[in-house]
Formats: sequence, C-alpha cells, structure tokens
Amino acid sequence: MVTPALAVNGSTKIMGVIGDPIAQVMTPTTINPIFAALKANIVCVPLHIGARELDTAWAGLKALRNLIGFGITLPHKQAALALCDSLDPLAKRVGAVNLVRREADGTFRGYQFDGKGFVRGLKAQGHTLSGSHCLMVGAGGAAIAIAFALAEEGAASLTIANRTRTKAEELADAVNRAMGRSFARAGDPRPTPGEIIINATSLGLSASDPLPIDASLVDETMLVAEVIAKPEVTPLLEAARGRGARVHSGIHMIRGQVDLIAAHMAEVQTDS
Repeated sequence: MVTPALAVNGSTKIMGVIGDPIAQVMTPTTINPIFAALKANIVCVPLHIGARELDTAWAGLKALRNLIGFGITLPHKQAALALCDSLDPLAKRVGAVNLVRREADGTFRGYQFDGKGFVRGLKAQGHTLSGSHCLMVGAGGAAIAIAFALAEEGAASLTIANRTRTKAEELADAVNRAMGRSFARAGDPRPTPGEIIINATSLGLSASDPLPIDASLVDETMLVAEVIAKPEVTPLLEAARGRGARVHSGIHMIRGQVDLIAAHMAEVQTDS
C-alpha cells in the first residue's frame, strides 16, 4: 500500500533532483512516500538542469530558502564537487556527489550514496558480492562509487571497461590505492563465465542506444545488473534474460538508498 503524500503548504520544504535528462528519475516516486511515513513536510521534485547551466542554477538553488537539498544524477555528479561548500569524506574519496544537503549553517555539503545503494540493492535481492568477480562498463560518477563499494563488500576482482580507457585506468588505480590491494584493473567489455556484469553507463535510457556489451557473450552463469532505473527492464537486461542470465534492475539501487537519503534530509529539517 502506498503511503499517501502529505499536503503541500507554505511550510513545505523542497528536495530537488537535478540532471539532464531528467524524465527517467525515479527518486521522487520512491522517496515521497517515505517522507510522508516519516511525517516530514518535504516534497521531492525533478529539476531539469543542463551541464552548461549548472553554475548559474547552483546560485539559484542556494537562493531558494525552502530548498533543503537535492539529489544529483548524470551528468553532474563529478562537476558538483567543486561547487559544494564542503564534502563528506566518502564523497571526497569517491570523487563524485549524488546528494547535496543544505546544512544547519546554510552551506551546501556533498554526499555519496550510490555505491551503498547499489550494494544494498543487490543484497536485498539475495545476491552475494563477497568473493565475486565483476565486470563494470563505465567510469563516471555512479561507477566510481560502485567500484569502491564492491571493494569494501569483499568482491574478489573488478574489471572496468570504459570508452576512454585512461579513465578506467585512473579509477582502477584509485580504488587499488585506497583498498591497499590489487582489486581493480582496466579491461575490455567482454564478460566471462560466472561474472557479475554491471552497466554503469547511460546506455539503455533510450531504446535506440547500443548495448554496452556484446549480449552474445552472456550466459546463464552471469548476473547482469543495471544502474538505470527507468526503464526497469533495459534492452541489455532483456537481452541477458533471453540468454538465460539472472538480471537486476537499476530500480534496486534507488530503493537501496532512498530510505537512507530520506532520513538524512529529514534530519536537518528536524534540527532546524
């Protein structure tokens, strides 16, 4: 049963979600019922902001006194780092932000929940990460957070494939340094039996997008996971399911972090 939303009134606080495109975001749908259940007078809304307008929009967001913060999706997760007044240690280490909260002193602080959400989503669906071998396509904001989270969860190895190979190499080096072990490496998007395959790119938002990997290489020993939540079943997941693989929608990454984010945002409203 869906919890009814609180009535919006003059005291309602706003949480935004910024990105470009924005129509695919599922955070408002999933987090607003949680705010209602917490009896927090907060409503989450999507805000369509392009990369060229981010600096200008940021100043406008700060000027909105009833805005308590905003989620961040592509392409802003790394660009937002330099705009935040301060960074949570995890966001600083990962080098990407997926949530900005207005702190009690009015400053904007960047946080990172993507990796934790991805891991929690997989575990909630009964998947084991400890000792697993993973192939991830992408090296952007969400991918960076996921790479660190996989290492911390005890995955055995991670191959990172990216269109710009140097970005994959830089991410692998950063994770290995932080973890103190040879965990990640740059490689090609060629899955091998038994791997967890992760699409951490935007490929799949549109039905006309090419698949991030060659689906003919997928078999029934693999788990194919997405970060894309809408559509819940992307062309990659559809193709993987047709090959007998287990599939995992990006909606689980959202569900794995929205309760944490909702509590985090409501905390400041309660304190203020």
